[in-house]
Amino acid sequence: MSAHLSAGLDAVSLSALMSSRLCHDLINPVGALSSGLEVLADPSMDETMKDAAIDLIKTSAEKSVALLKYARLAYGASGGAGESLPFEEARSVLQGMFAWSKASLDWRIAPGYAPKDEVKALLVLALSAADCAPRGGNVVVEGERGAYSIRVSGGRIIVQDDMIRALAGDSAELKPKFAPHYLTGLAARAAGGGAEMTVEEGSASITARFAPAEARALTAG
Repeated sequence: MSAHLSAGLDAVSLSALMSSRLCHDLINPVGALSSGLEVLADPSMDETMKDAAIDLIKTSAEKSVALLKYARLAYGASGGAGESLPFEEARSVLQGMFAWSKASLDWRIAPGYAPKDEVKALLVLALSAADCAPRGGNVVVEGERGAYSIRVSGGRIIVQDDMIRALAGDSAELKPKFAPHYLTGLAARAAGGGAEMTVEEGSASITARFAPAEARALTAG
């Protein structure tokens, strides 16, 4: 994301945290790929084991691709030098990730474009909401350019305090898992808005606000 870093966390440290987060996400499916290939290469394995290995390789490869597509759009410099990204691309990437989640995605944002930081924020927050429903639930993503709401509901909603602190800009003892949340809150505040989370019985809501570019230009002037 393009927001400037606060004095509390330097660029090198944040880059290291983001790299750790990406490696953590990929280690399981990539490790499973390696395990499956080892089984196929072992001549002592019977056909049943080899069939299971092929299934493991297939599912692990699909998950790895979904993770890489997500990371490219959510964390990388996707879209080249342009200032906007399409909502539909974000929806497609999230659908690929939710295929491996116990939560379901209810995307209610109309097709269109928004600044990169806003689309990246949606990716991070929607997947974070799914993580809050480890036993399954529903994640509703709605809003329009400049203002978004992500709500998760389910049988057991778990929200970690570290995530709330990261969104609020607290970099003390920031863990790699929540480095994307820290960046999301930072980008929203840099754009004249903010990101907040509220927790209720059986649900949690995240709001993200970004001031329109015109308003930012007037403020800067």
